[in-house]
Amino acid sequence: MKKKSIIVGTLILTIANTVVRLVGMLFRIYLANTLGAEGMGLYQLILSIYMLMVTLATSGIRIAVSRLISEQLALRNYSSAKRVLHQSVALSMFTGFASAFILYCFADYMGSNILHDERTTLALLYLTPSLPFIAVSNCYKGYFYAVGKVSKTAIVQVAEQMVRIFVIFLIMDTFLPKGIEYGCAAIAIGMTVEELFSLILTWLFYIFDKKPFKHSNTKPDNMFFKILGIALPLSATSNLNSILRTAEDTMIPARLLIYGLSSEASMSLYGMIKGMVLPILFFPSSFLSSLSSILIPSVAGDNAKSNEKKVSETLSKVLHFTSISGILVVAVFLTFPKEVAIAIYNDEQVGLMIKLISCVCPFMYLNMVISSMLNALGEQMSSFKVNIIESILKISIIYFFIPVYGFNAYLFALFITTILNTILYLTRLLQISCIVFDISNWIFKPVAAGAAAGFISKYLYEIFVLNSSGNIISLISSIIILCLIYLMGLILTKSIHLPTVKQLRGYLVR
Repeated sequence: MKKKSIIVGTLILTIANTVVRLVGMLFRIYLANTLGAEGMGLYQLILSIYMLMVTLATSGIRIAVSRLISEQLALRNYSSAKRVLHQSVALSMFTGFASAFILYCFADYMGSNILHDERTTLALLYLTPSLPFIAVSNCYKGYFYAVGKVSKTAIVQVAEQMVRIFVIFLIMDTFLPKGIEYGCAAIAIGMTVEELFSLILTWLFYIFDKKPFKHSNTKPDNMFFKILGIALPLSATSNLNSILRTAEDTMIPARLLIYGLSSEASMSLYGMIKGMVLPILFFPSSFLSSLSSILIPSVAGDNAKSNEKKVSETLSKVLHFTSISGILVVAVFLTFPKEVAIAIYNDEQVGLMIKLISCVCPFMYLNMVISSMLNALGEQMSSFKVNIIESILKISIIYFFIPVYGFNAYLFALFITTILNTILYLTRLLQISCIVFDISNWIFKPVAAGAAAGFISKYLYEIFVLNSSGNIISLISSIIILCLIYLMGLILTKSIHLPTVKQLRGYLVR
């Protein structure tokens, strides 16, 4: 995939992701006001089991499709690329129906004995039909990522979000009066309809797409074992991570009870972090999640052609951008934590949590991107080992220390494991590539620019508030000023160079 295609594709996905996340954030505000913190906690518990089943259903196949089709197209093995997709769809249908069967049969057990809350069972049952839909649609999305036609997946992302919200709005008033569990069930129905719509739309886009392997006459290779070779390690990693994350999610409220909090307070605190704070912190990462999706087929194609210089150049620029983006996010949330929380949720306690957790954002973002890099380079097992270490350490801290130190122990676990994960990921990436980590331009200079930008923008914000009644406008203006000062600081310190900015602008205006 050419550099221009990476940039344009990333921008298309970024716009889609930003729209989806912005609408999703507004919808979360609606849910938080409708269900309350306890209801959000219950919803997050349901999601912990559901995401485990989604992981089982998808089994890392989308990444396998994206990577293998990119490699086969780069090598002009068009028939093999076509077979990758067909065999992946068949495999996904099997895993999708298998996971749906498991969830349907054990929903009551999972709700009562794993989540320890029978109110989750109804929503889990309503989510069951969505699993085959999401498994198969993921294959077609992987195809579009591989061939660089990301505009179609962008359209699907926005459309499916709108469908989900419309359905939930339509039925919530009927379900919620019966109890919080029925409110969560209404969300589950919306999510299932969303996945059905996503599959139909993605399949229609594929049917009418001009395919690069349509008229291929070469004899295809059997790609089934290659698919499994990529998908199984990813699936094992993802499934184990999901199991451990589910254990972590269900353990937090239970250990807070032992610490001395009430059941309602434990669920509310859990819901605040998982359902309100973390979505805000991950909201700015739209560009990075888009870049991660584009990165796998791009790097896989270059890697298949043994273009090591191009691979290293691409990865270095992405790491640089990820680092300065994460530091910018920290600058924003450390400068305006209370203001952002009040503007979004009208809750100062959320602002305190944002301030505390935002410092780990650069590591979260780096984890997201470096994980995609390792997968693109065939290092699935490295990701698997690192994630195991992280999850076991985090669960151990939660289990042993939350009953003694309360929620502070969870914050410590989040910080220490995220930082450790980043160090281990980065160490492995540096071992297998020619990247040189430029600590001065990627960390020290951006931190200095972020500190200066935060100080100046906070001072200007206080002036704006004193001379204006519009706090929201003042906040938005101050954040924009912070970003501009930060960019100027990066340019002045030569963390980024004007030729690079001009080069990027050239790609965008062509």
